[in-house]
Amino acid sequence: MSELRLHGAAVETVFDLLGHRENDMTYALGWGLARSDALLHGFLERVAGDVPVDPSPAINLQEYGTDDGGFTDIEVLTEHVHVIVEAKRGWAPPSASQLHRYEERLDAMARPSRWIVILTQNGAEEIVRHQIADWTPTDPTRACVLGWSDVVRLAEHASKIGHREARPVIAELTTYLRGVADMRDTHSNLVYIPALAQRPFNDNWKIGPIEIVERLGRYFFPAIGGAYPKEVPNYIGFRYWGKLQSIHHIESSEVVIDLGEHIPGAPSTAGERPHFLTTLGPAIRPDHDVRTGDIYGAAWTRADIDLLLTCSTISEARDLTKKRHGG
Repeated sequence: MSELRLHGAAVETVFDLLGHRENDMTYALGWGLARSDALLHGFLERVAGDVPVDPSPAINLQEYGTDDGGFTDIEVLTEHVHVIVEAKRGWAPPSASQLHRYEERLDAMARPSRWIVILTQNGAEEIVRHQIADWTPTDPTRACVLGWSDVVRLAEHASKIGHREARPVIAELTTYLRGVADMRDTHSNLVYIPALAQRPFNDNWKIGPIEIVERLGRYFFPAIGGAYPKEVPNYIGFRYWGKLQSIHHIESSEVVIDLGEHIPGAPSTAGERPHFLTTLGPAIRPDHDVRTGDIYGAAWTRADIDLLLTCSTISEARDLTKKRHGG
């Protein structure tokens, strides 16, 4: 079993770690790496390839660097490899100054194989790689961007092949990480409702918003700026032609740089702000007309799904939702 050093918290079991904050996820992963040789070996192989692993590697959490004055989320240190993990629940990459401090720490320890791993929100790997493209680590340090979904797959595999006594708790870790790695509140019944136009956005677009939803089963909105949700919602509904047309569970999402690479008929949006691109589940259609009501323009609104399906207007469902939630 690996040596685990945790700075700032005491860890006894994985159940002590259950929470949805970034640090909770970090501690849980570090705990799993220290308790499961199968998970540790799978993680190192995924990052650094086939490197030798010492019998008792050190796993350091929230390690303070006395020389650079910074903290690392997770460090894995063996005789042959040194991995620094910057774990994010969202998709903002570490700053250039952070990356340079990590390089200095790796250089100081001077292991043959040196890695900076950026662990990011599911579906955001592409944009994080793009955002750090101007940074090139000094040889022999290398960088790797992983999604939390990669870690979930590694933990799931480790729960089946690891030591028998470790398998149940790593299975629990898998379940935990799978739940918290999704940025959405998957228990929420709130439906976010934008208005859709039939015509394309401009002459560069060969497809319109309604067709994107109805034919392709996709929807997108800016991931930065404006009055848009900061996280992908659990449910989304669409209003056009004066009424609510459909409600969809969002099955998956990713952060994309260029919509033209993902949506037939869309122009290149490279160089513009990134977008959440979602994949929609089957349409849930009201059994009666739910008119727009007292909502004007293209502003997003939101309402509980049961109220949307029983009220006569979207605005009525919105108002009752606010009252229900004390807003």
